[in-house]
Amino acid sequence: MCKYCLECKWQLTAADDCTEAEASKKAIEHFVETGHTVESFRLPPPVTVSDSET
Repeated sequence: MCKYCLECKWQLTAADDCTEAEASKKAIEHFVETGHTVESFRLPPPVTVSDSET
């Protein structure tokens, strides 16, 4: 998950350790406070390599 502002450097990613609901709430708060447009996209899950593939 990644949420980011189109007008300033505000952003949230999965590394920010918050749930999807918390991230959405923070994005709405950013919009209300600034009037800036916030976009979001879902990041693909990390790729793991098993021992049999190496």
